[in-house]
Amino acid sequence: MDGTRVATPSRAGTDTSAATSATAHLGVGSQVWHFARHYLEMCAAMCIGGVLLNTLVFVVGPAQLGYPDLRQHYPGLALVLAAVLFTLPMAAWMRIRGMAWGPTVEMSGATVGLAIVVVALSGVGVVSASGLHAWLNASCGPWCVVMIVAMLFRLPLYTGRTGHQMGDRRHTTHAT
Repeated sequence: MDGTRVATPSRAGTDTSAATSATAHLGVGSQVWHFARHYLEMCAAMCIGGVLLNTLVFVVGPAQLGYPDLRQHYPGLALVLAAVLFTLPMAAWMRIRGMAWGPTVEMSGATVGLAIVVVALSGVGVVSASGLHAWLNASCGPWCVVMIVAMLFRLPLYTGRTGHQMGDRRHTTHAT
């Protein structure tokens, strides 16, 4: 325990003022820790789960089932599919840890959106075919980087200032 007390909303899910006021005064160190922990957990889920899923789809599948390697024949489609395969375990982990649907969908959209932008840039000639293959071979690195950008748009949430406690399912729905 780091000595930081965090109040959580009532079971009804409508009293968020106590949580907000109690966490609004978190020290910088606690906020950095909250941010880093969220980021590292999401990156670990994305990299471990995504590498396994991508290996099944792009390596084991073609070898065992005999279908063509999408990375060679359709690199744009393969990049978007790879992004989805990296995103699924990360989104599942966010939900398991009590994150609301809104931030989960935003984070997922950022990772898949990046792939779509890269494919579009490839389509107009800004990204070369070899550049597209480099993105495919980069594994989870680019997707983890784009998560930081998405997290900065919800900095109070990821630094713990909103009262969100990872693993607390009561924070998955918010009063309007």
